[in-house]
Amino acid sequence: MDLGLKEKCALVTGGSAGIGFAIARRLAREGAAVAICGRRLDRLQQAAAALREETGARIEVFQADVTVPAAVDRLVRETRQAFGCIDILVNNAGTGIYKPFLEVTEDELLHAMQMNFFSMFRVTQKVVPQMLEQGGGAIVNVSGISGSSSLDPPFFSTCSGPAKAAENRFTKALAMEFGPSNIRVNCVSPGRVQAPERFGRWVRDIAGASGDTDPSGLQREWGNRISLPDHRWADVDEIANLVAFAASPACGFMTGALLVADGGETRD
Repeated sequence: MDLGLKEKCALVTGGSAGIGFAIARRLAREGAAVAICGRRLDRLQQAAAALREETGARIEVFQADVTVPAAVDRLVRETRQAFGCIDILVNNAGTGIYKPFLEVTEDELLHAMQMNFFSMFRVTQKVVPQMLEQGGGAIVNVSGISGSSSLDPPFFSTCSGPAKAAENRFTKALAMEFGPSNIRVNCVSPGRVQAPERFGRWVRDIAGASGDTDPSGLQREWGNRISLPDHRWADVDEIANLVAFAASPACGFMTGALLVADGGETRD
């Protein structure tokens, strides 16, 4: 299926690894020029080289910490200078903090809001004027099911879950305000995703204390509410496919939607 993304220009935050890298790759495969940003230049350059080799697409790299307003200003300005426009914005940068409520620190609370909601708000606020100027665009926010549902232990999410809930609400408010200006805004909410770096960190942080560090066993246990065979987690490409579809003219009548991809885990 041709998604109609050829010659579109996209900015993907947190695009050097995991879901963000998979999103950039899918957009590039569809013929879009893609800018990826992140904090580590070496990882961005490695990711860009891999994307260029595989897809032949134009890939630009911008080192930026999206929790810093001045860095956001520079990121959006330089992306616009490089491409001439920003047709698609994917707000993928984010984090998850899963620990008991009484153990959440002040720094973690602030980081959860900065990395998730505040960065999304700031990047979008800088991109929307350019979309208005060019006559429209598509924004896809990536949140997570902790923003709309309580997860089973040990994934306590009183810290980052509310930040992701704000992302969901932000999506709907933006869609209502800017729909008349031909800017569509949708949100993809992944459940458990087999992203090696993030999954490995969860194993260390959450399961390490109990001494149970078998990734396959933990994956089945933590995903026991997933309805699909073997309670499997999502592949990053499955999430990327949904993001690319939401960003494309192929679903041009959809805006303000929360697209949950969790294998049937949440049921309320």
